[in-house]
Amino acid sequence: MPLKTFTNLPEARRKEIFAACMEEFVQNGFQGASLSRIIRRLGLAKGSFYRYFESKRSLYADLIEYASASTSHIIKETFSKPAEDILDTWVEFYLACARQDNSDPLLGYFGYRLSLDKNNPILGDVPLETLKKGTALLRDLFLRHQREGRIRADLDVERMIFVLLKVQSGFIEYLGLKHGIDFEDNIRRGKPLFPLSEEILRGELEGFARILKSGFHPEARPKGKDKSHADEPAGPPEA
Repeated sequence: MPLKTFTNLPEARRKEIFAACMEEFVQNGFQGASLSRIIRRLGLAKGSFYRYFESKRSLYADLIEYASASTSHIIKETFSKPAEDILDTWVEFYLACARQDNSDPLLGYFGYRLSLDKNNPILGDVPLETLKKGTALLRDLFLRHQREGRIRADLDVERMIFVLLKVQSGFIEYLGLKHGIDFEDNIRRGKPLFPLSEEILRGELEGFARILKSGFHPEARPKGKDKSHADEPAGPPEA
């Protein structure tokens, strides 16, 4: 936690300090981040900064907690609501995260960098820990849907959750490949993390949801057009 001197600052100043710190870590990573650069950017005396945070490591831990709290809020708000289809809820969750990341790009960049870090000084292997925490978080919800007949009874719940979480972790990479987005360049230029309309994002997410619901077998093909290709020209009619 930040020291009391920091928590006593006006909210606007706390946000300004956190933003400067987050930008430094986004641009340089933990090892390359410099407290001296942060202090100069904020126009602080060095002694004043250490009255806010004990060390570089404790500052980084505070930033992680700050970023995680915003995502936790979305998780609770989205997954606590009654849902007929758990994959529809997942689509809404991801869209809510994308909206937040676009409204606060710096927070989005920080979370994106964090999600890829396998040697995090605070969290360790973040992708692995995310799988563990995600499985623990979603297990009871998936089991309840399975008992209520909304998920096939013959499928292993932890296997289903693993597939969903891997789709989620790879979704940004998929968008980069499909839509030619250079996320690293967006970060350098201060552009939104998700430079696509919500309609396109929803279509892509729902496309994955349909695959997860029905699989690859042609007999399970759902009716209706795949919205992820709604903006593409139609191909030749099927024979």
